Amino acid sequence: MLLKRANAELDDSEEIIQKLARLESIQLQRAYGRIESRRRFKGHPSPHILRKRPRNFLYIDESGKSYPEPKVPRDPGVFSLAGIALPEEQVDDYRAAADEIKMEFFDHTDITFHEPNMRRGDGPFKFKSKEEARAFDEALDGLIESTPFVAFGVGIRKRAFDDFVESGIDAYLPMDIYSVAILMLLERYVDFLATSPVSRFGHIFFEGQGKKEDAFHQLEYARHLCDGSQWIPESVFQDWVEPGLTFIPKRGSDPTELADMFSRDLFEWVRDGCVSAPKRWHLFSKKIYCREDGLMGKFGVKVFPDSDIRDLIMKHRQECGATAAGN
Repeated sequence: MLLKRANAELDDSEEIIQKLARLESIQLQRAYGRIESRRRFKGHPSPHILRKRPRNFLYIDESGKSYPEPKVPRDPGVFSLAGIALPEEQVDDYRAAADEIKMEFFDHTDITFHEPNMRRGDGPFKFKSKEEARAFDEALDGLIESTPFVAFGVGIRKRAFDDFVESGIDAYLPMDIYSVAILMLLERYVDFLATSPVSRFGHIFFEGQGKKEDAFHQLEYARHLCDGSQWIPESVFQDWVEPGLTFIPKRGSDPTELADMFSRDLFEWVRDGCVSAPKRWHLFSKKIYCREDGLMGKFGVKVFPDSDIRDLIMKHRQECGATAAGN
């Protein structure tokens, strides 16, 4: 991947690449355990149009800012990107269930579950009594529990990330926070798609933010599909996710509402050093993707960098893995 970026001759470098890969694998195995092959996923060589596979939709939202905020004295230094994956045929079921709650509490469905407003009790979420507010929270909890989604997320610790970039430890990763978050989320989503019993083609939805912002997200996404990553080759990305993003407004009932809530809980959890229990963290944790030992891209949530809090992160992964095994 690095040689491709530098337009180097790949054939002449094959022996060096293989030797470096062997050395890298040895070092990683010492730190993390068994390392799976970069070519571990089976491809689908036929053209996308001819596959006719059912689709899985990934709805993505974010919390925090992906750039430094020096003018904010209490900037928590965290950015989170969260994704909610649903089979295509389950999307209308979610919308119907969300509309039912909205009719019960607001008498209309032209409203969006927006986490900041719900947290502050703003606008329609300023309930007349504590009992009504509690009933609404319980209804939302039930919606999360009953919706058969799989959760993915990336929490970037911005100050530690700056130190990581300056150290030059890893030349594979992009140097932009948002691009790293998209890549790490995409790696885990593709692992989920490629190992699921039903072969589904992934399509990704982002909340529309503006022409320039949407274009940047599309560019970074396309770059990852073209270049691949240290752990997953570009051909695998191309086999399992559609090449373009869809940008949607935050309006009405849509699974992006769940991503909005999860991204905030993930933000708070990472901000608090991965030791707190945000409002619905226990519900979302039950839905986080976990395969086998949960290491090296087989767990749906990634905190980065994490070298100083890895024990806490592993504790959470083990708890989620135990919950998944119990189900």
